[in-house]
Amino acid sequence: MKICVADDEKEVRESIVRKIKSLFPEDRVFDIGFGRAALDGMMLVRPDLAFLDIRMPEMDGLEILREVKKAYPHMHVVILSGYDDFEYARGALQGGAMDYLLKPADRDELREVIEKAKSSIHKSFLKDWEIILEKLSLRHHVFLHDLRCRNPELWFDERLPKNILFGDPTSLEAAWAAFGHLVLCSFMVNMDYMSMIVSPEAEESPSELPPGSHGEITFSDRQDFLPAFLAGMDRWESRRFFASTKRLAVVANDGERDSVGRRAAQWRNHLLTAAKNGDHKNLEPLLNAWLESLLQMEYRDLKRECTVFMALLDEGLSKEDIVYLDEEKIRYWSEWTAKHRTWDELERHIRKFVLEGIRTLLLLEHSNENSSSWFEQALRLIHTSRDPNLSLETVAEAVGVHPVTLSRMFKQRTGTNFVRYLIRSRLSRAKTLLLKTNKKINEISQEVGYVDYRYFRNLFKKEFGLTPSEFRRQNGVAAPEDSEDPFFSH
Repeated sequence: MKICVADDEKEVRESIVRKIKSLFPEDRVFDIGFGRAALDGMMLVRPDLAFLDIRMPEMDGLEILREVKKAYPHMHVVILSGYDDFEYARGALQGGAMDYLLKPADRDELREVIEKAKSSIHKSFLKDWEIILEKLSLRHHVFLHDLRCRNPELWFDERLPKNILFGDPTSLEAAWAAFGHLVLCSFMVNMDYMSMIVSPEAEESPSELPPGSHGEITFSDRQDFLPAFLAGMDRWESRRFFASTKRLAVVANDGERDSVGRRAAQWRNHLLTAAKNGDHKNLEPLLNAWLESLLQMEYRDLKRECTVFMALLDEGLSKEDIVYLDEEKIRYWSEWTAKHRTWDELERHIRKFVLEGIRTLLLLEHSNENSSSWFEQALRLIHTSRDPNLSLETVAEAVGVHPVTLSRMFKQRTGTNFVRYLIRSRLSRAKTLLLKTNKKINEISQEVGYVDYRYFRNLFKKEFGLTPSEFRRQNGVAAPEDSEDPFFSH
């Protein structure tokens, strides 16, 4: 935190600076003199907090307060005075000062007002992040959690470049401990890996950075964080995904990229047609051609293509002429694709899903086997399981059938797909818990299988027209105050 001190008495300034440094040794404290020099100093430093003497030659504290509030309305200012005068206090507070202290300010008063400013900055930071987390969850299917905030004032300094690092939790925990006041915050991404925002001064100690994190990606203004983070996330995951893969030349321009995308889509359509028609002879050659086309894609395009393919495969084997992919199904298969950390893992899984699944489905269609028993078992599992990782594959494994078989059976028996059935079952259970328990909404969200509270809240409102809290109020349910997000670490 940057703190400026202005007073026309040098001894007073030095005393306040000394007290603040002893109370908050990691904060940077600036003696900026008095009068116009003090205003120039504040404009140069742009502190998070300033202590201004109310009476100074050339330019008094109230004049400086007005000027800095015009330029930086969110700057925290405390007025100091030797006069116990209400009019001074009222003028300071009306001008936007956060507090008014009589000189000489003692250590306890300084501690209290600085902690108050820190708390205000922290709340403003969390308010910004609530918006960011909502956008990431609902627009980009990215779940950030376990947010730890260390120096939130860095977030608001648009002149300061900030580096976003990515890595495994162990390596970045070491960086968290080493960098101290250079760390803005850290958080987990999709319950997978860790990210951290640090001051560029951390670059002066590259030995402390985890491998591959030096100069990962940079932003300055907080408005630019979201695109910077998504680009860095994509870059980091891409390096990990293709680390052990010999790739074809990846296209560089938009025209070639579009051409590669169209070619992959063509192979995908041929493959889905063969799968739908039970054309086992051509299934594997078409699958090989489609998979080969993926290796010419950038990582984000590859993920999108795999998501669409799996969603269409899941829905399209119902033999309907028109296939509709709703948002929830796309999200489900997007998360399924993202769980595969490497190309080898994703390719192996898709091959098994397609080739074994179609063979199993053909055998099922030509047999007289009664599926009622295992299908009823699958329904019971969906209605009773509390596993947040419950999926088409885990249910299929539990009842001893292939996921493709289970997917087809859901469509035939219930008239809806597995994903939609699972969502409705979870939301129905959530309604019961909201009405019959006093658990917090985020606890209910986790209990019915959604670790991402924002996604759960959005699904609930889409299904029932009310948010969970609105649903409770409408039904007269008194419950404890709901935490907006259980994954902030304070």
